[in-house]
Amino acid sequence: MSADLIIGLQWGDEGKGKAVDYVSPNYDIVVRYNGGDNAGHTVVHRGRTYKFHLVPSGILHGATGVIATGVVVNPDSLREELSQIDGGAKLLVSHRCHLILPSYSLLDRHLEGLREGKVGTTGRGIGPAYGLKALRFGLRVGDLFEATLPAKLKEIRRIIEYLGVEWIEPDIAAWQSTLEPHVGDEVEFLHKAWNEGKRILFEGAQGVLLDLDFGTYPFVTSSYTFSDGLHPGSGFFPGNLEWIVGVAKAYTTRVGNGSFPSELSGDLAELIRTKGAEFGTTTGRPRRVGWLDLVALRYAVKLSRTNLIFLTKVDVLDGLDRIGVVDAYDIDGQRVQEWHDFGDTTLSKVRPVINWLDGWSYSYRSGEMHPAVLRFKAYIENSLNVRVGWMSFGPRDDETLCML
Repeated sequence: MSADLIIGLQWGDEGKGKAVDYVSPNYDIVVRYNGGDNAGHTVVHRGRTYKFHLVPSGILHGATGVIATGVVVNPDSLREELSQIDGGAKLLVSHRCHLILPSYSLLDRHLEGLREGKVGTTGRGIGPAYGLKALRFGLRVGDLFEATLPAKLKEIRRIIEYLGVEWIEPDIAAWQSTLEPHVGDEVEFLHKAWNEGKRILFEGAQGVLLDLDFGTYPFVTSSYTFSDGLHPGSGFFPGNLEWIVGVAKAYTTRVGNGSFPSELSGDLAELIRTKGAEFGTTTGRPRRVGWLDLVALRYAVKLSRTNLIFLTKVDVLDGLDRIGVVDAYDIDGQRVQEWHDFGDTTLSKVRPVINWLDGWSYSYRSGEMHPAVLRFKAYIENSLNVRVGWMSFGPRDDETLCML
């Protein structure tokens, strides 16, 4: 029996799609358990680029994909993604998943407009879907096939209109057509597969620092993004996991608002942003860019119990004379290497303490890493007390080095 998890350790956009695509040939089942189509995973597979928002990335290797209970589903987005996959996909969608209705995106933008400080939501209706779920007014995938559907829609419409938002009628027939071949019970499916010795990979969305409770609240997502979100998101106990693989870039990025201690500006930020193609898969927005923040990574590793690192985009730093890493925070004159409160208010008070490492002209060529890259890798491992198991030097399948 084998079950492993891949999660992001920063503010999302770490390259989880590539990490999942790289390791997923070793698995029979790949599972998404949180988030919605606000999460974007870009995968370059066999020379073709895929942009997935709901479908588990590992499905391209023939694994059975599962969209589990903790995911909120926009059936229109799902239909578009499935059309990318030649020959169809082996996919199970939990009947417990909550649906994103068309009016939810209007409500999302309406609520964002009421804020003094904008969160920077994608406006895709994710927050309203989770909010109405918690208020017990949500619509689930299984409801599409029940006689109670008209009454439930009427109930939700009353709430939407009460909040001053236009009601947009969902195309129920199209939704039923998209989902009916895939609806099932992932709890029964996953536990049966586990008992039969199938290999299961769980694929997280977003990143630890965007967790609803433990991230930089309120500038966070609406779901649980670290390892313990697995249980409520899929019914699978995280204590059964063998490897918890944390994905991190060789630098840090962030989309939207909120504190960002290692943030860069000016020409250097623009250089890294351009070389790294740092524009949101879902929104196209330019990402904010900063040095690798080891204080934040220590927090994310501890919280998620990560025991292997998948380090991405090392090549983006090629050609820099020196590489910055945030090794500590200065808080009112006191230097700390570990920080436990990543709420935005507290985080905004810290000042980064940057340690400078030698840069490199190239990161990897002719089968060898540059000596300065090896020192960079060792510095990260010593700082986090976690082994770097993979390093990625580009978007293609063959641009990843496994060191296990």
